Amino acid sequence: MAFFRFGPKDVLRNRIKAYPKNTFFVYDGNVYYNNRNNISGAHVNNVGHVPSGFVSLYEMNVDRDFSKHTYDPDTNVGVKAKIFPFITKDSSLNSFGTTSTNSFNQFQYGDVITGSYPLSSSIIREIYDINHGATSPTGSHILALKNTLNDYTINSPHYAFSSSMGDKRLQELTLISIPSIFYGSSMKKNSVKLNFYISGTLVASCEDTNRNGELIQTSGSAYAQLNGTGSVAGVVLYNEGFIVLTGSWNLTEATHQFGDASATQGTWLDFAVGANDGATPISPSASFSLDFKGTNYINTITMLADAPIGDLNFSPNPTFATYQQTASINYTSSAGYFQDEKVPLKNTISSSFYDDNAKFKRQTFISKIGIYDENKNLIAVANLSKPIKKLEDIDYTFKLKLDI
Repeated sequence: MAFFRFGPKDVLRNRIKAYPKNTFFVYDGNVYYNNRNNISGAHVNNVGHVPSGFVSLYEMNVDRDFSKHTYDPDTNVGVKAKIFPFITKDSSLNSFGTTSTNSFNQFQYGDVITGSYPLSSSIIREIYDINHGATSPTGSHILALKNTLNDYTINSPHYAFSSSMGDKRLQELTLISIPSIFYGSSMKKNSVKLNFYISGTLVASCEDTNRNGELIQTSGSAYAQLNGTGSVAGVVLYNEGFIVLTGSWNLTEATHQFGDASATQGTWLDFAVGANDGATPISPSASFSLDFKGTNYINTITMLADAPIGDLNFSPNPTFATYQQTASINYTSSAGYFQDEKVPLKNTISSSFYDDNAKFKRQTFISKIGIYDENKNLIAVANLSKPIKKLEDIDYTFKLKLDI
């Protein structure tokens, strides 16, 4: 086996910036992510074990029958039919982040602390009525965003928590929370778009056209455009994954039942009703779509592996020698022996003529490339889709790329 050391210009490190597209569609109390429906499996009706509109962290326990899981960690008896995380309490005092100190102290040393998979996530809609900050001065998510909203005022005055444009502690508004698993580092500016539909017809749209986080109503029906064209319906917190909707002008001429309230004309405050907010019933003819792009940074390493001229033309494979060729062994003592110095190699060069042997050339086929650390420990293997023929007078450079 031949080893070659990477040169100073053979290892390149880069970072790719990607903008994955995300689409949430809300209809009749259900959320659909990127137009995905539940997939039936061999054991369950939903292979992911998470509702529509949710993503499963690590996608564990796919198509597993949970009813067959009878394992009891206290007795270490039963059938393990699903994957679950576990930690044994010991002197290191390691535990799950969701386990409180009081709960952890109740376990004895040697006890097994278990969790559950799958862990899932989706968007959540929260409704805040007028004067919500006065009736509940603490514990509100919108109040927790006060400093963050004020920090964004450098982009637009509409972010201000309290100003002449309104007081978010007292005014009616809707908060949509988007977990970071969907957008990565941040939401891409000028990619957020909200669509409001009634009976499949677009009523109104708003977008962050100015790239400053303002959601401006850009299109829609004649009635909606008459009331709110060019108006700011809310703001986007790009890094934190929140959308705050404050637009209260009417978008529909007819009244509809959005959530648990009585029938009213639709506004941007009614956007995404039914998105994991517990609101029932809702108007069956109303639907909503939320589109945005995330920002993901992918670190990559590119390695250039050289196969030089005159090298890599020998193989330790037994078939490399002539078939049935054996080396005679001459024992000289009880401690050692000598082998023949010359063992004919098999000629694998094909001839263009029938029953004719072509001129011998050293020829091998490269099918795998191993990457080793400084201690010659194998840390990665690159498998070629098709073996590459290597002759003495030919050199190759293999480009290996790995996401890290």
